[in-house]
Amino acid sequence: MGLINKLFFDNKKIRTFYITRLHPADVEEKVYLKNGTYQADITATNSMICLDPFCMAAWLPADEATLTSNQEAQIHFVTGWKLNAIVYVSLIEKIPTPSGVLFLFKVESVKNNQLTTLHRLVLFAYFLRSKANTYQSRRVISAMYSYPRSIIIVSYKDDGYCNIFPMDIHGYIQQEDMYILGLRTTNVTLDKILAAKKVVVCDTNDVDIETIYSLGKHSSKSPTSPAQLPFKTIPSELFKFPVPDFVGAYKEIEIISNKKMGYHMLMVGRVLSKTQLKSKPSSLYHVGFLQFQNSKYKSIDGLF
Repeated sequence: MGLINKLFFDNKKIRTFYITRLHPADVEEKVYLKNGTYQADITATNSMICLDPFCMAAWLPADEATLTSNQEAQIHFVTGWKLNAIVYVSLIEKIPTPSGVLFLFKVESVKNNQLTTLHRLVLFAYFLRSKANTYQSRRVISAMYSYPRSIIIVSYKDDGYCNIFPMDIHGYIQQEDMYILGLRTTNVTLDKILAAKKVVVCDTNDVDIETIYSLGKHSSKSPTSPAQLPFKTIPSELFKFPVPDFVGAYKEIEIISNKKMGYHMLMVGRVLSKTQLKSKPSSLYHVGFLQFQNSKYKSIDGLF
C-alpha cells in the first residue's frame, strides 16, 4: 500500500475528502447547470440534499428557470477553464418559490476528470474501498465534493431536549432568504424540528475539527447537554436555542415544507433572523480528495 501511495499520490493521506478552513470568497470553484445549449451559474444555489439515493438541488431565478426543461441535465464543476467533474441528473420535482424555482434532481451518473484515469481507478477501487460504499458511490461522492461543501452547526432545543450537531448537506439561497437542509431520517432531532418548525444554523468560524468530530459522534437519542460541552453557548435572539461561542454568524429558520428524498429528509425553511457575531467569519469545508490535490487550499489534520 505504501509503495502504491508513493507512486500515485506522493504519500499523501488518503481519505474521501480533506477539511479546510475558508472564507466564502476563497472558494475557487464554480458550478454550472447545463441543459443542451443552455447554461446557468448555480455556484451559490447548488447543494446536496440526499446521499441514498444521491440527490442534488439547484435554484434558478424565474427568468432563467423558464429557459430550460431540465428533465435531464448536467451539473458541471469547474475551476477556471478546467472541467473537474460532471454530474448527470434527472428531474424529480420543480418547487416554485417567490422569485424563482427550486429544482430537485436525482443523480444518474458522474464523470470525474481530476488527475488521470489510472489515479482515479486506484483511489476508488483500492484506497477508498469499503463494505459500506460501492465503487460507484465513491465516484459520485468525489464528483459532488468537487465543490467545497461548508460544515455548519445545527442547533435545536425544547423543554426536555437539546441537540447541537454538524452537517454539510445544506444550502442557502440568498435571493429568497431560503435555507434547505438534508437531515438523516434516523436522526431523532428530525421529528422534533418538523414538529416545532424551528431550527438554528451556524457557521464553524472558530472551532477545531476535534470538537466538530465529537459533536458528530454523539447520539441524537441522548445528545450531550450544553452544560457538558467543551464550549460555552449563548441563546439565539428569537428561538433562544443555544449558539456555540465559536460561531461567527447564525440564522434562525422557520421550516415551511419538507419532502422525504430517501435516507435524508429535505427541509425547506424561511430565514426569520440573521445575526452577525464576528467580522468576516469563516467556516470549515469538505473538499473531495481529487479536487484538493490541485487546489490552493490548506488541509486541517483530522477527519470528520
